[in-house]
Amino acid sequence: MKHVFFALGLAMVCFSSGYAQQEENPYKKSKVGDYYTFKMTTKIAGIATEGELTQTVTTKDDKEAIIAISGKLLVMGMDVMIPAKSEAIDLTKPYDPTKATGKLPEGTKVEVVKLKDGPEALTLGKTKYTTKWQTYKLKMSTMGMDFEADLKVWQTKDANVPMVKMEMTSEVMGNKFEVIMELSETGNRPVEKVLEKK
Repeated sequence: MKHVFFALGLAMVCFSSGYAQQEENPYKKSKVGDYYTFKMTTKIAGIATEGELTQTVTTKDDKEAIIAISGKLLVMGMDVMIPAKSEAIDLTKPYDPTKATGKLPEGTKVEVVKLKDGPEALTLGKTKYTTKWQTYKLKMSTMGMDFEADLKVWQTKDANVPMVKMEMTSEVMGNKFEVIMELSETGNRPVEKVLEKK
């Protein structure tokens, strides 16, 4: 059961964390070594799990950027590493997460419908952002199960990353499933140090 929740949760987070498509690719202004760390809270049936997810620009030219994604979850007092992966981002086109989420479970089908959007001044930690929020209904079929999720994503032009905050709620196998991701740290560091941590 835990493995099912972990696989489903990871698939939904990887997909939804970058779903809102922007007219200009947010990675276009990034530099090699730029990293974006998100604080992640996952709650299943009322039990909360903390974690973090980091995106790092490892290679970049005028047409493409390679983004390394790594992270960990704190489960029952132990760090569980999220499998590291890399995404090739086409900088000549708007960011399309449907082509850049890496490998979802084989046979996964996803349908996303945009609902509403609006402006919002958002403060994360000590940083204030001028954002645009968007809400979506996500339908996913994977691992022999069908389920829906409600998403809310906040974007800003103040950061070279697809989103600064995401909230997701769903019901999986009769249990309420919630995920909150918030940008907690940004900066630039040598790529060698990033690769050593994997």
